[in-house]
Amino acid sequence: MFEELLELYKTKAEEIEKNRKEAQAMVLLVSAIEKISRELDSKQSDVDLLGRLIDQVDRLSKEVSDLKSQFRARQGRPAPIQETSSGDGKALDNHARSLIDIMEERPGRYTTSELVDMLGLNKTTVISVMKRAHELDPKHVKMTQGKRRKLYLSYVSEDEAQKAEVSSGSGESDRMKLELMAMT
Repeated sequence: MFEELLELYKTKAEEIEKNRKEAQAMVLLVSAIEKISRELDSKQSDVDLLGRLIDQVDRLSKEVSDLKSQFRARQGRPAPIQETSSGDGKALDNHARSLIDIMEERPGRYTTSELVDMLGLNKTTVISVMKRAHELDPKHVKMTQGKRRKLYLSYVSEDEAQKAEVSSGSGESDRMKLELMAMT
């Protein structure tokens, strides 16, 4: 009988030891899962922080690009033109005069894309400015159209303007105005 009790005691002790090891393993498993969860949360906050930093870098990059465009547009001019009125027509006139000044200082043939970079304006506004510059000084500012409706603006000096008046008619100018109106 004593041996049976001893045997019963051993099996009971083994069961208790087995249950204790299982409980200990469960505690270790739960603590490991909590640790992994905390690490994932910290990684997620790191990812969120990186996302915000990337957004800030993108915004700053756009601002730097805008400032570069404005700086290129103002290079060579002694002073910026002051706007006296906040009206849209006045601003368009000021941009057109600035464009004429830039083209007079650095003559050449400019595409719409180049003028977008130089003036720091969007393409639709630049087309309106090109049209207004042509209206303000049609003798010197010439607008032409290339392939695929690509617009070019160039500045013509006094001598070249007189030669062009003799050789060309007004049909080209009227066609250009109609196409510009259709584009804007």
